[in-house]
Amino acid sequence: MKRLIFFVAFIVLFTKAFAVVSPIDLAKNPQPPPPLPTSLTQELPVSASISETELAVYFEPSVGDATITVYDADNNILYQETIDTDSNSSVFVSSSSWSTGSYSITISYGTTSLIGYFDME
Repeated sequence: MKRLIFFVAFIVLFTKAFAVVSPIDLAKNPQPPPPLPTSLTQELPVSASISETELAVYFEPSVGDATITVYDADNNILYQETIDTDSNSSVFVSSSSWSTGSYSITISYGTTSLIGYFDME
């Protein structure tokens, strides 16, 4: 059994010793990546904007039930609500009590989750 463990460890070390890592040098390879498939670049049915006093989320077209969650930099939930976008196409959340810092918003509906990041100044 000890020989088997030594042999496996030797193979792992031997393989790592001869592994070649070749990072991509963007200066030598200036071509942009190929475009994403059309299905991935379709316009999203959700948009959002932030001001000093309000976070606004708009759904056009409707996506059914959607959950909106806002997190602070420590991943604490500041706001969470599930809305029926068939009857409400927009949500307005007061941001006046949020302190300066970084935040994230997650909008989930069906099997889709969208994540956005923003800063409050």
